Amino acid sequence: MVAVKPDLPPGERIRLYRRRIGLTQEQCAQLKGCTVSAWRKWESGERQVAAFSDWIEIARILRVRDLYKLTGLPVGELPEEPAGHETVPAIRAAMVSFDPRLTGPPDVERLGTAVRTAWGIWQERRPFNQVGAMLPDLITEVRATIPVVDGPERASLLRSASMLYFLTRAFTKRVRAHDVSLLAADRAMAAAIKADDLDFKAASAWNQGMILAEQGHTEVVADLARGAAAELEPTLADAPIQRMSIFGALHLLRALQCARLGDEHGVACALEVADRVAAKVGERNDFRTVFGPTNVGIHRVRLAVELSRPGEAIRAGQQCDVSKLPSVERRFSYYVELARAYGIRGEDVAAVHMLLRAERESADELRFNVEVRSMVRELLRRESSLTRSDLRPLADRMGVLVQ
Repeated sequence: MVAVKPDLPPGERIRLYRRRIGLTQEQCAQLKGCTVSAWRKWESGERQVAAFSDWIEIARILRVRDLYKLTGLPVGELPEEPAGHETVPAIRAAMVSFDPRLTGPPDVERLGTAVRTAWGIWQERRPFNQVGAMLPDLITEVRATIPVVDGPERASLLRSASMLYFLTRAFTKRVRAHDVSLLAADRAMAAAIKADDLDFKAASAWNQGMILAEQGHTEVVADLARGAAAELEPTLADAPIQRMSIFGALHLLRALQCARLGDEHGVACALEVADRVAAKVGERNDFRTVFGPTNVGIHRVRLAVELSRPGEAIRAGQQCDVSKLPSVERRFSYYVELARAYGIRGEDVAAVHMLLRAERESADELRFNVEVRSMVRELLRRESSLTRSDLRPLADRMGVLVQ
């Protein structure tokens, strides 16, 4: 029988029950399908368990039948998944419909312009409802146009299709429709292969890595990024600048996976390459990766947080000026990572301030981010008179229950 003090934090409860059954952190991480780094951070309290489904799985691994004993949290305080976005069913239907049809003659140029416009709206303003509503018709038209276009237009159409599926992956990942996101990433790669375009294939590998990393396939993504970069490297001497850009973005992706695996040498090597490439190419947005010196700086913040170095993350963040980045998501991520760093250090006033900055970038993004929702719950658990007036209204706007 395990004696658990009522005020014992959830992370220490995980450690207690893990030791009771004689499992190592490595064994638990393997059973959970997450990195050892992630499990350690749950136990240490550096990161909160972000989803109710994760708590259920952890309880199964640790053989704890009463979830309250494991979490110490009433049902109302347990993390819940945000409600699915209303546009997802139509997007899913467009992705899998059996026989998509055109309503007029094919127009490859107009379709390419429409995809670029949708991407611009998504990156620059982030209106979830508007972009979600645009995707079904675009997907249907692209799918219906590909079989009826030949000749020189076909390669252009396939590139547009790949970029549309990039956007579909990005949107559905954000609203946690991971089945659609995985399908879109696969379609993007298939279009790039059909176009026989090395740059688009490498960009599609980066795109696949973004959703696979979200689902915890860390080693797979590290290998994917390494393999794609290795294929590009021999061609870089005379390569167009967009190839250098995606080469750098692949190294940032790999650096993040190395951090999650606890491979500090791998992080340093990948970040060094990305830094060198960014200095050469400057601020770019090839394949909508927003690669450049500023994004490398944002990744320095995130990598330091992943490596449990919050002070280093804050110092790195002070060197970044994200105000001119074209991507709302990159600016949003910068503030969230700083919030995580301040939260780890117990500097909750600063953490709440950063979350408010993130909300100003994209309230929708904040609402659908399960890690942020978990962070807000933890901040509520230890709220003080200094944070209450800002934190409680923020939690209410996000739909996080306030007890």
